[in-house]
Amino acid sequence: MNNQQNHVPHPRDFSARTNVLHYTYFRISEADYCKCLELKATDVSKLGEEEASNLGNSIHELAIKAIIFSAMSVEAAINDYAGKQLGDKYFQQHLASLDLVSKWVIIPRLVCGNSIDKSGAAYNSLKILVSARNKLVHNKSQEMDSTNPHALIEKLEQSDKVFERDFYNSLKTLYLLSMEMDYVVGHMHNPMGTLNPNFKHTLNIPTIAKDLFNSCKETVLKKYS
Repeated sequence: MNNQQNHVPHPRDFSARTNVLHYTYFRISEADYCKCLELKATDVSKLGEEEASNLGNSIHELAIKAIIFSAMSVEAAINDYAGKQLGDKYFQQHLASLDLVSKWVIIPRLVCGNSIDKSGAAYNSLKILVSARNKLVHNKSQEMDSTNPHALIEKLEQSDKVFERDFYNSLKTLYLLSMEMDYVVGHMHNPMGTLNPNFKHTLNIPTIAKDLFNSCKETVLKKYS
């Protein structure tokens, strides 16, 4: 995130590709995350019961979309990077079936010899995001013991806490992963696209997300300083 461009040699510097959607997914996730934060700030004491219920449903739906589209963004990004640098046929035959976390570890190493730090914040956030995505996409209902109200309430509260963590981690993963990839593969070849304003002059972080953005920036700068 400094002023000096980090260049890491790659097999290909330029390519022309179609159906590149990870930037679109990124924007959708960021927009839904921010809208969710805005709705969370609503004073529910001024709402009626039905309005409060509808608000809660909207918040939940936006949080789900933020998680899902964040995961879609990181998957589309690493798949595009692999196809671009290693060839679509090679990717489909040997790498496409890897789990998403493994793709982010293995593919950059195959391409340029560098890999994400498995002890770092970006990797940890990525694992949480993938787990959250899997729980939503492969949703399984569970039997609840209604004869023990205390245990039932405790289980529901714990589930809410995990979902809340997963939501706040969604956009955080996109920011952290993009910022770390500037150092791992370089600004020019960053699968997520750099978020360094020195090299992305159209960067526009929503006001409500700036605290998160700056916190992620401090985390990555501290790691690579």
